[in-house]
Amino acid sequence: MMNIKYFRENPNLFGNFAIEDDHLGRRVSYGLVKGKSGKTVVLMNHHDVVGIDDYGSIRDYAFDIEKLPEKIREININAEALEDLNSGEWIFGRGAADMKGGLAIQLAYLERYSEMEEREGNILFISVPDEESYSTGMRGAVKLLSQLKEEFDLEYSFLIDCEPNFKVNGKHVVSLGTAGKCMPVILAQGQKSHICRCFDGLNPIGVLGEIFSRTELSLEFSDELDGEITVPPTWNYFKDMKVEYDVSVPIRACGYFSVISFYTSPDEILEKLRRISNDSFEAYVNKMKMIYSEYKCKNMHCSEREIEFKPAVMSFTELMNIASEKDKEGFARFYEKLYGEISEKIVKNEINYPQATIRIMDEVLNFTGISYPVIVLGFAPPYYPALNSRKISGKGHIIDECYDLIRDYAHDNFNYDLNYENYTVGLSDCSYCAVDKAFDYASFSLNTPMWGKLYSIDFEGIEKLNIPSIIFGPWSKDYHQATERVNRESLTVIVPKLIDEIVNYIF
Repeated sequence: MMNIKYFRENPNLFGNFAIEDDHLGRRVSYGLVKGKSGKTVVLMNHHDVVGIDDYGSIRDYAFDIEKLPEKIREININAEALEDLNSGEWIFGRGAADMKGGLAIQLAYLERYSEMEEREGNILFISVPDEESYSTGMRGAVKLLSQLKEEFDLEYSFLIDCEPNFKVNGKHVVSLGTAGKCMPVILAQGQKSHICRCFDGLNPIGVLGEIFSRTELSLEFSDELDGEITVPPTWNYFKDMKVEYDVSVPIRACGYFSVISFYTSPDEILEKLRRISNDSFEAYVNKMKMIYSEYKCKNMHCSEREIEFKPAVMSFTELMNIASEKDKEGFARFYEKLYGEISEKIVKNEINYPQATIRIMDEVLNFTGISYPVIVLGFAPPYYPALNSRKISGKGHIIDECYDLIRDYAHDNFNYDLNYENYTVGLSDCSYCAVDKAFDYASFSLNTPMWGKLYSIDFEGIEKLNIPSIIFGPWSKDYHQATERVNRESLTVIVPKLIDEIVNYIF
């Protein structure tokens, strides 16, 4: 942007915005080209990409779009990718699709717009880091957008996220919304016993296993809308918490899984999981009872005993309250020290956010002194609120109008067909642009152990912005794979022209 004449002449309209409390010192790059009115179209993208290990022996060429086409022939690629490679109609390379292609379109459009003599409205270019991990960039950019809005009296009319799009049945699919994602974390405490006396204890792996079987790929957690459905949950992590080996039943086990949603809120998911956890606890204990009844009939040395474990399920908030009631001041000091230690481990890259969440839940449970079997429920970052801009009060109509505009223009001028989906299930930074359905933000934050300087979302700030958005970028294939590629014509001709049509319509 420093090489664009407009910004050399207006140095106060572009720069790098430091993300608050980011230990890596990452920044949001932005540039504002001003027009006559306050109407503003935001061009938003992310400049980070995923790793290159999947390129194997040719990883040194992953970012070299000049040399990669020949090098990629040295590795096994599928027939479709080979056909596209031979056609010359595709640009291969890590990030070519996700999302340097879209970024290039937006940057080129920004420069072109800055050279126009008559500018009706404003174009704000925003490029953020960390979309591929925790969306630190876009969460931090909420503050920047708020500041620019106030300083320059901007009216945020529309936002275009040029993430790559795919084709289905020959039609380029535009996303009018972005699905939500949350990660419930479950910490199960059992009762320790020697493995030779397993009926004297309660194995938390067994309880967690029951929860796993009732949640993994469970359509009960899937949301449906107009022929679209979210993928059911799948577990990312499942493990006992024994540090070293011994011949005893582990005292604790933990795990977390991902839930994709269109409209179900975190508090609704938590209540659903509370019920499932309670039922799973009872089911595992009943299984123990049934097997023990048969076992003791066959074991002449078995002493009579009753297996009685009552289900106990609580949220992280409830666990925190128990700890505070035990010793309010002592717990406050304990928690501050714990959070500080976790922060240091995060900074040193010794632990990730879900692992840190489990560590905090584990240590708080230790502080309470609870010795009976219990299940504790919480959330780990990142959290992506679901958003469908058509549902934004008073603004949703603009989404349908813009989509209809580019659909007709693409068909009439390029013989190029578009279709839409209500939500992309691939997640995106658009989650932090608006709110189409408010929920209990306080409850969610209290059940998220990482909440604070390490991780937060400015829900109130997002609600004030409430920018309608679409995800519309170049036709691409295989992003996050070694055969990642973007279509040349879509990148250089079709999508830029259609973005121009949207901007002209908004203004």
